[in-house]
Amino acid sequence: MKKTIITFCILLLFTWMGKAQDYHTGLGIKAGMAPGISAKHFVTTNAALEGILTARWGGVNLTGLGEFHLPVFDTEGMYFYYGGGIHVGMWDSGKAKDEPASGNKLNLGIDAIVGLEYAFFDIPLSLGLDWKPGFNIISDSRLIIDEIAFSVRYLFR
Repeated sequence: MKKTIITFCILLLFTWMGKAQDYHTGLGIKAGMAPGISAKHFVTTNAALEGILTARWGGVNLTGLGEFHLPVFDTEGMYFYYGGGIHVGMWDSGKAKDEPASGNKLNLGIDAIVGLEYAFFDIPLSLGLDWKPGFNIISDSRLIIDEIAFSVRYLFR
């Protein structure tokens, strides 16, 4: 138990060190296999919460993620981010498996995310590219690995 607490404290310290994105909140769109809208809000200098609402397979999905942002490529405004969270949605499992429609069902699962984001300094805009694999736990148990998305967000600084 002591090792777990010490490890958690060290990870927390690293997440608060260093400079991260220079905005507080970003609202925008995501284009990919599951298009939708996204809202990202920073709760510390490099930790953010992101909410994503997407449409796919004849239904909708809501995802909540916690993310950590780290500067990369020695380029000001460019950040690598990673994290995880949960999703809940209703979609037609038949359409998801290329089978005959079977009606919308409630689905619940876990997600991971990894991506790159660039925030412009002279305009309130960011561009991002991410991969968000997920695993349904309730209802349509399966791994979803094809959710790669390009995002454009308006930034509130």
